[in-house]
Amino acid sequence: MSQDSGVAEHVGRAGDLHGFIVKAMAAVGASDGDALYMADQLIASELANHASHGMRRLPEYVDRALQGFAQPGARASIELDSGSLVRMNGNGTYGHLALRDATAVAVERAKANGIAAVTVRNSEYAGRLAPFCEEAANAGVATLVFGNNNGAGQVVVPPGGTQARLSTNPLAAGVPRSSAPHLVIDFATSAVAAGRLAEERDRGTELSGAWVTPDGLLRPFGGFKGFGLALIVEALGGALSGSETVSERKTADHQGTLIIAIDVAQLRELDAFTAQVEEFIAHVKSGEPEDGHGPIRVPGEGVSLGDEYAYGDPVAVNARTWSELGRIANELKLGMPEEIKAE
Repeated sequence: MSQDSGVAEHVGRAGDLHGFIVKAMAAVGASDGDALYMADQLIASELANHASHGMRRLPEYVDRALQGFAQPGARASIELDSGSLVRMNGNGTYGHLALRDATAVAVERAKANGIAAVTVRNSEYAGRLAPFCEEAANAGVATLVFGNNNGAGQVVVPPGGTQARLSTNPLAAGVPRSSAPHLVIDFATSAVAAGRLAEERDRGTELSGAWVTPDGLLRPFGGFKGFGLALIVEALGGALSGSETVSERKTADHQGTLIIAIDVAQLRELDAFTAQVEEFIAHVKSGEPEDGHGPIRVPGEGVSLGDEYAYGDPVAVNARTWSELGRIANELKLGMPEEIKAE
């Protein structure tokens, strides 16, 4: 792939952008605490080099609320509870907020029962799943997370096919280490996430045939392996949660999620477990890096939701996203974040 280095970018301060998100979320009905949480999520994504789930998503979230699809003031509620098994209804709120609350329930029930499973249906998309795994790992809880798209967003072609039949169906997992950052993976079962694809297109990147078909549809990662995982996610994140699954029916752009949580300390002493995890991670990282690369990093060793950042840290936003931020600023009667010169 190649990228046009002349593609326009705008640079803002992380703190200014964070404040803009808070004001935009509050303007569409989110509580003060929920608006702050959404801002933390989006800025953490930007600083972790996941622009696909950062500022470019804010206009989408605002539009979904203004059009009546998202319910920013709603809270997820429990509709079935058998102790270690819980089913929740997102009630149309942002997925970030629904999964924040579902993760808290999953951790609480895992602590009480050793293992727990919590499903969520009827929420908006949750962006990256990694922060929820990180939050659970902070409590000594290992997690597996599966998220489908309620049967909508069919943009992925099965191996050997020519028509999209699946969504990007992400999955994530988190394992506690001795301290943060924990061992966390989070990936779409498509070659890249749909947001990443859109971000690269906005930046003028020439897309690889390993990512997309000649018609621009996404391929599964790893051929049949990614395809098989996508089907598992559709079953567990979708059907098991009560969410819709892919079909010929037209369905709402929502998310279905399953969180499986395991309290490590109820299987073995937590410090002994994390010491062993640290030992094998150290061994993996001890290899010589390739020329021009390194040091070797393992999943999770990036910016996490709880990391501190400087107010003035620069965040580069592509021109299309900056224009969209201007549009919602006008609609919500907000001032735009100050633009700074890139260094």
